[in-house]
Amino acid sequence: MRTKNRKFSFDRSNMKDFNTIRETAAITGLSEKYLRNLQKEKKLPGVYSGSRFLVNYASLMQYLSGIEPEGWERGTADHNL
Repeated sequence: MRTKNRKFSFDRSNMKDFNTIRETAAITGLSEKYLRNLQKEKKLPGVYSGSRFLVNYASLMQYLSGIEPEGWERGTADHNL
């Protein structure tokens, strides 16, 4: 059974390239709501794996720093990075 307030512990040296929105929120300190809003606006870099959206962490960091990643098209549903 899942609990909503489960704490995540991450070792950043072994971080995956793609993370769930919940994992990304725990790593970055950004709220899940903010990340989900970015996803809804098609501004969150990542891909769908089935019905789950996986965030491309490196591309998100570039996006937040104001640099558009290579191959990035704003407003597209899938970002092939």
